[in-house]
This record gives sequence, structure tokens and C-alpha cells, in this order.
Amino acid sequence: MRKRLQTVVETPEFIRRAKEVGMTAADRADVVQTLAADPEAGVALGGGLRKVRIARRGGGNSGGFRVLHFYREEGLPLFLLTVVAKNERANITSKERAELVAICDLIAEACGRAR
Repeated sequence: MRKRLQTVVETPEFIRRAKEVGMTAADRADVVQTLAADPEAGVALGGGLRKVRIARRGGGNSGGFRVLHFYREEGLPLFLLTVVAKNERANITSKERAELVAICDLIAEACGRAR
């Protein structure tokens, strides 16, 4: 089990989408706390892109969110990239996934940690 919490960065796109899908400040805090404690939570989608399901406060998993984030290694912050409400759609498209992986590569490169 991790002893130190991982630094988590909410990107402007994540904040914008969180508002669009109805995430409350408490929901966002839950996401940050969950991923700070366990940055490898969820499913690896390649290139450091990960997807984790987060329950909406008071809504259970059926009313939850799919949070897409970038995490490659402990020395880099975890970046919250975007969020999709489960009632909005089931998943991201393969095109969106490829775009997000490309963004992950750009973030890693900017941090001096290219693949």
C-alpha cells in the first residue's frame, strides 16, 4: 500500500467537463482523494492513460462517472484529463482514446519523461 499521496492536477478540460456532467465539488474531491491514494486505480488504456469508475455521491455506480487520467510513474503528477457521465454514454470512442494518449505523450514530454 502507498504511504504517500500522489499529486493530482485537475486540467482545465477536466474542470469544464466536470461542470457539464454535473459533478459537485464533493464529487471532484472524491476523485482527487481516490486517485491520490491509488493512482493506478481503474483500467490501463495505454500510454499512461487510465480510466476509473467513480460513484456519484448518493447515486451509486449507476449514476457515476468515468474519469480518464494520465499516470505513468510516481515522479510525475497524475493529471485528470476528462470525465464522462455513465448516463451520458457508455465509453469513449477509439478516436478519443487515441487523442487522449497523444495528450499523455505531450504531457510526459513537457515533464521531460517521453516514452
